[in-house]
Amino acid sequence: MNRQPARRKIRKRKSTSQKSRMKFGTFLGIMILAVFLGFLTARFVVGPLIGYDAGESPARAASDEKEKSTGEKDKDETEVSAEQEKGYALQFGAFSTEDAAQELADNLKSSGITAEIIQDDDIYKVIGPILSTKEKALEALASLPENSVQDVFIASFK
Repeated sequence: MNRQPARRKIRKRKSTSQKSRMKFGTFLGIMILAVFLGFLTARFVVGPLIGYDAGESPARAASDEKEKSTGEKDKDETEVSAEQEKGYALQFGAFSTEDAAQELADNLKSSGITAEIIQDDDIYKVIGPILSTKEKALEALASLPENSVQDVFIASFK
């Protein structure tokens, strides 16, 4: 019987740098996948949980303001009426009926507080005079007579 001697395979030893080296393409692929999955998680899971609206991003708001300042306006953008200037006002209440809003406005006027009713869609808001800055609105809030109004807050108007 002719038996051939078994050949022994000899492995070439790799250097230590070759053993621990990860391929650059694999590393880059893993990093891109991790960044993409992190973005998706933040955008569609974490964002809605904390109430963040990506449509209202600071970058988009800045570009919108820039367009408005150059005089470019969208056709569907509503014009601000002369009564509602940009600024802040004390809002005393919001009602679905004009009668309820008028009742609150009359009560405020009898207490010596200037109030007017504005209609925003189907809501009637009872507000004080529109002021140019938030600081002035805070001063107006501080100057209200105590116990004359229970629920009032500062609202911005455009």
